[in-house]
Amino acid sequence: MAARSPWLATPLIAVATFLGVFGLGVMIELGSWLRTVAFVLAVATLTVVVTRVLSRSRALPTLTGAIAAIVTMVPLFAVSEDGQSRALPTPGALRDLGSAIRAGVDYAGATVAPAAPDPSFTALIAACVVALFLVAEHLAVSWRAAATSGLLLLIPWLPAVIFQHRVSTTALIGAIAAWLVALALTRRPSAVERRPAVGGAVAATTATLAGVLLVAPTALGGLGWGMIPRIDAPAGLDTATRLNLALDLRTSLTANSTTPVMVYSTTGGRPDAFRLYSLTDFDGVRWSREATETPVEPAGAGPLWPEPVDAWEDRERARIEMQVLDLPERNLPLPPTPRTVEIDGPWFYDAERDEVVGDGVTARDVRYSIITDTEFHQQEDLEAAQSIIAAGGGPADPRYLSISPAIDSTRVRDLAEEVTDGATTRYDLALALQSYLRDGSEFTYDTSVDPTGGDAVSTFLDDREGYCVQFATTMVVMARSLNIPARMAVGFLSGSVTDSGTYVVQGGDAHAWPELWFPGEGWVRFEPTPAIQSGVPPAYADPYSGNATAPEGLTPGEIPGIVPGDPVAPDGQTPGDQGSPGRPSSPDPTVPLWAWIAIGVAVLAVAAGALWWWSQRGTLRGSRRRGPEAAWESLRRRLPAPMRWPASLTPHEAAEHVASAMRETGPGLTGGATESMTRLAHAVADHRYAPGGSAVDAEHLHAWADAVVQEVEDDASARGKEASVRS
Repeated sequence: MAARSPWLATPLIAVATFLGVFGLGVMIELGSWLRTVAFVLAVATLTVVVTRVLSRSRALPTLTGAIAAIVTMVPLFAVSEDGQSRALPTPGALRDLGSAIRAGVDYAGATVAPAAPDPSFTALIAACVVALFLVAEHLAVSWRAAATSGLLLLIPWLPAVIFQHRVSTTALIGAIAAWLVALALTRRPSAVERRPAVGGAVAATTATLAGVLLVAPTALGGLGWGMIPRIDAPAGLDTATRLNLALDLRTSLTANSTTPVMVYSTTGGRPDAFRLYSLTDFDGVRWSREATETPVEPAGAGPLWPEPVDAWEDRERARIEMQVLDLPERNLPLPPTPRTVEIDGPWFYDAERDEVVGDGVTARDVRYSIITDTEFHQQEDLEAAQSIIAAGGGPADPRYLSISPAIDSTRVRDLAEEVTDGATTRYDLALALQSYLRDGSEFTYDTSVDPTGGDAVSTFLDDREGYCVQFATTMVVMARSLNIPARMAVGFLSGSVTDSGTYVVQGGDAHAWPELWFPGEGWVRFEPTPAIQSGVPPAYADPYSGNATAPEGLTPGEIPGIVPGDPVAPDGQTPGDQGSPGRPSSPDPTVPLWAWIAIGVAVLAVAAGALWWWSQRGTLRGSRRRGPEAAWESLRRRLPAPMRWPASLTPHEAAEHVASAMRETGPGLTGGATESMTRLAHAVADHRYAPGGSAVDAEHLHAWADAVVQEVEDDASARGKEASVRS
C-alpha cells in the first residue's frame, strides 16, 4: 500500500538511478567499477529504507542515506598521503575522500570520451550517482513528487540525446519501468479507493513500455535516428573538435566547427590528410571501434608503417613540426604515409592499426615532429603490387573483407562489377570505384541528409546524397565485395595556409576516407568524396591530374572555401569566410564551458521547481474533493457559522476553535464528539504533512465528522427546547 509503505518506491528509484549510468556509456567505458558504484548505492538505499520504516520524518532518511554513503566510500576511495587506505570516517579521512573526488573532476576534464575510470573517477561517479538518488528519492517519497523526480532521473540520458549516441535499450526500458512503478506506489489512495489504483498504474506502465519498445530503437541511435533534429554543442565544448568513433551514417562527423585544432609547418612537402583512427567493423548502420591485442612498441622507433620500408634514408622526405591545440584525442594525428615521430611521453605504435596511441595522455597541447615521405605511394608501385596480390598476399584478418548481413551484398557486388568492368588490377578497380562515387552527375555532396533503414549503403545508393562518411563507407563495402581488403579512416584534411606559411587545421576539416590494402605499400588512401568537400584526390589516385572532377578554378592541393595566402583570424577562420559549401560554420566560442553548465543546471532547477509546484497545487486541489480533506471540508461546511474555522488554521487549531465555540454556547463537546474531532484532525494533519499520508478510510473519516455535527445539532436542539419552555 502506497500510503502505508512509501519506502517501497525507494529501491525502484535506486534501480532507475543506477540504470541511468548506462546512458553515459558513450562518455565512460563500462567495466568493473559498476560493481563498486552499485555497492555504494545499495548501502545508501538500504539505509534510507530502514530509516523510512522507523521514522515518519521527511529529511532524516535522506540525511542518514548520505552519511551511510560517505562512510562506505571512505575505505573504498580515501587514501592518505603515504598511500594507506583509510578505514574510519575521521576528519582526515573525509578530507582524503574529498581530494579523491576532486582528482576525479580533474581527470574528467583532462581525459577523452569514452573515459576509462581510474579510482578517483570512480569516486566521482559514485558520489554523483548517490547524490542523484538521494535527491530523486527525497522528491518522490518524502514529497510524493515522483513525476518531478523523473526530470532528475533523465539527467544521465541527456548526453546521448544531445550528442546523438546509441544507448542500451534494455537499460532505458528498465529505468522507465522502475520510475513508472515508483510513480504508482507514491500515489496517495483516494477516499473511495481504500488502496492505490495499482491495476491502472500497471496498465499505464505496460502501455508506456510498449511505446518505448517501438520508439527507443528509432529514437536513440536506431533506424530512425535521423528523424530527430540535430543539436550542435556550443563551440566552447570539446565535442566541436572531438571525432566520433562510433560513426553512424546519420550524424555528421563533427559539428563543422571553425575552432583550430592544430597548426603545423612543413619543409619538403605537405600531406593531404592526417589520420587519427582506423575502423574495421561495420554493421550496416554504424562503424564500431573494435578491441585489439596487437603488441605495441615505442613511438620513437621508425619508420612507423605496417609494411617494411626500403631505403628509408635515401628517400626525399618532409619534416613537419606539429602543434596540437584543443584536440583531446588519445591518438596522434599522422599523415597516411610512412613516418618517424619525435615526441616525449608515453606514446606507442600499434602496427595493425597504424596508429600512435597515448598511454594515459591525450594529444591536447602536444608538440612533436614528423619526418615522412609524402610521395611514398606512386602509381607504378601500386600497379606492380598486382603480382603479389595474384599470389595471395594480403592482411590475414578476415574482417577487412567482411560485409554485414544487413547489407544487400548482392546488389553492391553487382554494381561494383558493373562500375569496374574492364579493370584488370586492384589499382584500376580502386580508381574506377573512386571515380564513380566522385561523379557529380551521379552523386551529390550534402551534409543535411538523414538516411534511414538498416542498410545505409543501399539507402545511399538509392538517394545518391550524403557526406564523407557515406561516400567512404560505400567505397569500403564495394571494395570488399570485389575481394579487396578495405577499412575506414578518420582524421582531418590538411587545412588552410596562413600568410606566414604555416597551416591551420580546423574542427570542420574533420574527414573520413577509405583505405585499401596493397602488398608492399600498406594501407593506401583513396578519396571518393566529391571535391566540394575534399579537394582533389591524392596524386597517385588522380587519373585526371585534378582537372576533370574538380570545381572550376580549383587547383590541386586547395580546399574549397580557403584561399591560400589569406591571413587566419584568431578563431581560425579566414576574414570574411562564411563557411565553405556544405560545411556551415559554428558560432565562435564566446561563453565559457562553466557558464553553459551553470545555465543548464539553472534551467533544469527552475523547470523541476515549477513542475513540483504545479503538481503540489493540483494534488491539493484534488485532495479537497476526497479523503481526509473531503471529510474535513464537509464538517466545516455543515457547522454553524460561529464554529466554522478560518482556512488559515491548522487541523489541531481548528479543533480547538470548534471546542471553544461550543463552550461559549453550552457545556461544550462531549467525550465522544471530542474524540471524533481529535481523530479527524489527526487524520487531516497526517494527510497533509506526514510522508506516509493518512491510512484512515473514508467511512471512518465521515463517521467522525457526522459524530461532531450530530453533537452540535443535538446541543442546538436542546437549547432550543429550553428556550421554548422558558418562554
